[in-house]
Amino acid sequence: MDFLRRWLVSRDLKRARALEGEGYLEQALGAYEEALEHAVEKERAQALRGYGACALRLGRLASAREQLARAVQLAPTDADAWLLLGRTNLELRDVTGAEEAFHEGLKHAPDRVDLLQAQAEVYAVKFPRAAFEAGKRVLERVLANPGEAARLGFPRELPVVFLRNLAVEQRFVDETAAYFDELAARPRPSTPGGTDWIRAVVLNAKGLLFANSGKLDEAVKAYLDALTADPEFDAAHFNLGLAHARRRDFEAAKASLSVWAKRHPSEAVTTYGFGFIAETKPDVAEMIRLYSFLLERLKSNPPAPQSLGRLDVARGWAKHAETVLEHARKHREEGHEEEEDAGARGG
Repeated sequence: MDFLRRWLVSRDLKRARALEGEGYLEQALGAYEEALEHAVEKERAQALRGYGACALRLGRLASAREQLARAVQLAPTDADAWLLLGRTNLELRDVTGAEEAFHEGLKHAPDRVDLLQAQAEVYAVKFPRAAFEAGKRVLERVLANPGEAARLGFPRELPVVFLRNLAVEQRFVDETAAYFDELAARPRPSTPGGTDWIRAVVLNAKGLLFANSGKLDEAVKAYLDALTADPEFDAAHFNLGLAHARRRDFEAAKASLSVWAKRHPSEAVTTYGFGFIAETKPDVAEMIRLYSFLLERLKSNPPAPQSLGRLDVARGWAKHAETVLEHARKHREEGHEEEEDAGARGG
């Protein structure tokens, strides 16, 4: 009978994980619940962790926290469960609970980059300087052991994006730029698949850092340095176009964005870039046309959030386009009303 029980639980867990991997989260929850009917000890902890992961992705935070808390009680050395519990607590604005969960996870997996990154994000809420140092440690860990990041499915550029955003928010601009320069100047790796990818990434991040701090000439130089390090790093062309637009060099802006557009003709951010040029000029009619097209394109082809990490687009870039269009609409309506009032007075 125990053999049959274990077979049933194993079947349900495999089905649940497959459904979760395909994004069928509601169905995965049901499969995890079926596994829990017969699961004991380790199997039960796995099912609870899977259920909590799905509930977190669905935004059912209270349920996620409840199931993940039960999972870590059954399996206190499960770093994955501690990571999920910490992220759930962070979503619930329970910073202390998140910090405690990440700390427990790191007790059992002290070098895991995803836990170290999560801990750095918690530090950013209360201790920005500690977060800066923690973010550097995560990046150094990724560079020292790239295989681990790949095994965990951890985005290797995430620590760079984190450090850049933190620097803008906390005004650590100069020291972060200096750290990026130091990374870019390190010797090339002698083995394939090493750390050479970091050069263009950090030089581009340096450009974004300067662009968001109003240092546009420095940003342009950094983007050009990124393209020198890796001529195929096409995000730098997009960012260079926006930097030129802010400097009001619109011909250079169009030239740079055109290079990006040839490689990404159907992406929404391409339309946004040209719309930004029109807005900056300003060319109101072209801006309205492009931003309207952008919003339509977003409905059918929204970009993956992680694909935007290299680009000079604010977190609310789509909302910005909506706001600009709304202001333009109100402006036209007010203008028409004034013309009608003037005509009535003249009659």
